[in-house]
Amino acid sequence: MKTIVVTGHSKGIGQAVTKQLIENGDHVIGIARSAAPQQDSLTQYEADLSDVTETAAVAKEIAKTKTLNAIVCNAGSGTFAALENFSVNQIQQQLQLNLLSPLILLRSILPILKRQESSHVVLVGSESAIKGGKFGSVYSAAKFGIRGAAQALRHECASANCKVGIINPGMTRSDFFDDLAFEPGSQDSHALLANDVAKAVLIMLNSSGSAVIDEIVINPLHHVVRKK
Repeated sequence: MKTIVVTGHSKGIGQAVTKQLIENGDHVIGIARSAAPQQDSLTQYEADLSDVTETAAVAKEIAKTKTLNAIVCNAGSGTFAALENFSVNQIQQQLQLNLLSPLILLRSILPILKRQESSHVVLVGSESAIKGGKFGSVYSAAKFGIRGAAQALRHECASANCKVGIINPGMTRSDFFDDLAFEPGSQDSHALLANDVAKAVLIMLNSSGSAVIDEIVINPLHHVVRKK
């Protein structure tokens, strides 16, 4: 049984990842703003990862765990508008949640992962980590940043047999779009499902031997966006 940290475990992609890991017999340490229904093989921490103080505190607690085999940094959200329409607080919160919180968590957890015989770090990025789009300046800045961090950590952690990779999904049907003015089109081919991304996470976590999957890009068959 492996012990794997999953951020944003109570909804969307994180929930799908957690479900699959537990079904595979792993123990999940979940971090989210709100708890999921309690079940065996799930330890939960409630924390707002857009708050660096809360993130540092929960990272310190999890770092007390003697054995960790992997972390899946999935928690995130997006706000989309012309840059001049963002408040300073909105910019700060987006960068803290999508970029700073994974780095703060990894700062505390990587020493444990590096002590294992083998371990994994999976970062969930976005198609916005590859190509910036209109009204996505702040979100893309964070996702480009986390992609750069993944590439750097890939080399930094290799000597400890800790494999680092990033998954960049396209539009995924989830609560991500609840507070946005747009969403994927209505047809199945217009959006990924959370399980599609979770399967990609499992592919990375199950890579064995000396093979490293640096990056996975996964998109729906058709790119269709509609206004609400």
